[in-house]
Amino acid sequence: MRTLTLWAIAAILPGAFSPVSDLRAKDGEEPPRASKTDKYRLIWTTSPANRVTMGWNQKSGDPGTVHWGETDHGRDAEAYPESLAATRVKEYDGFTNCFAKLEDLKPDTRYYLVISDEHGTSSRFQFQTAPATPQPFTFIAGGDSRNFRDVRIAANMMVEKLRPLFVAFTGDMINKDDAIEWDEWLDDWQHTTSDDGFLIPIVAHRGNHERRPETIPAYFNTPKNAYFSFSVGSDLFRYLALNSEIPAGEKQEKWLDEQLEKYSNSTTHLVAGYHKPMRPHVSKKSEGTNPMQWADNFYEHGLDLALESDSHVMKRTEALKPSSKGHEGFIAAPNDPKATVYIGEGCWGAPLRDNDDNKPWTIASGSFNGFDWIQVSPDKIEVKTVKILNPSKVKRVSPEAPFENPEGITLWEPKSGTVLTIQAD
Repeated sequence: MRTLTLWAIAAILPGAFSPVSDLRAKDGEEPPRASKTDKYRLIWTTSPANRVTMGWNQKSGDPGTVHWGETDHGRDAEAYPESLAATRVKEYDGFTNCFAKLEDLKPDTRYYLVISDEHGTSSRFQFQTAPATPQPFTFIAGGDSRNFRDVRIAANMMVEKLRPLFVAFTGDMINKDDAIEWDEWLDDWQHTTSDDGFLIPIVAHRGNHERRPETIPAYFNTPKNAYFSFSVGSDLFRYLALNSEIPAGEKQEKWLDEQLEKYSNSTTHLVAGYHKPMRPHVSKKSEGTNPMQWADNFYEHGLDLALESDSHVMKRTEALKPSSKGHEGFIAAPNDPKATVYIGEGCWGAPLRDNDDNKPWTIASGSFNGFDWIQVSPDKIEVKTVKILNPSKVKRVSPEAPFENPEGITLWEPKSGTVLTIQAD
């Protein structure tokens, strides 16, 4: 079942896409030659108020150099005050994945950048660093984009319309984990970039269809085992990207315990994302015995929200406490400040499944293409779930009101309410 039809897919598939920023020459001047770069992605893994990674594919020649600064100089690479050659180059699947880690950035600041190489200069891009003080922001969470490109592109276009601070992509970007599918996926990701070159950072997680352990580090420059964490707004928000495709115990659990111990008492909102759900809402999916090992860790340290994927349905739960006396290991604990809400299960373009395994503590489930649109503020987290329908008819969100519903958007409206609210502890 698919919510979208194959509407004019040729018109939205990559090829014609490129940010319009500065491709034209200044009056009376010849335009700079184009660099041999493509498949751009801005990546977060640590300290996003001061550090981001710019990634791209070098189509030919030596790896390029990133030039950036706070003033927009268009495609005039030499006018930017900062420059950095690729700090890591990874040959993988026939691509030359280049990464430049930009450091010592100012928090909550707009930057402009281009990539130059021996052939010329890329389009001009821009990005925003994370705030270093507590203030509201939005992010998008979802996964499982592996099959239908029309849905995937539509979802990516919707990301561009909502302009979140970042996207937590919780795995299964592709199906076969081969060069052909990654070539398509990376091209499709360009639809998250607006015509003015604004880049949305991705926080990349490994799913079971990223079969090779080295795939996510190769394309997104994550740590080797693809688990990491970062803060936004100082002690407002801590995000933990976990890897459900390797043992949840052992080194990863030790790291998780250390992170939660360090941040739980001082951080307002603790959120974790990973691929395999602990208790899938599709009957033919096996129980998540591996990630279930984290449930006690989450409860002990008061994790507020867990983002899951893999099952190709949507769900929301009560705040849950692990218990051997509960249904499938959980009991609803809505008034317990240490309990965790679980959402997600992945509908970014993978084949939809029947949501036929609700639990007594499930408050809503559905089967449709969509992702979760989340606002974090000092007093609460609010979750809306966006249905992927006709993104070309959706207006771009207002920068002055980043969580107000833009004209044309369609939200999930379960009986439990359109907005799921998690109050700050």
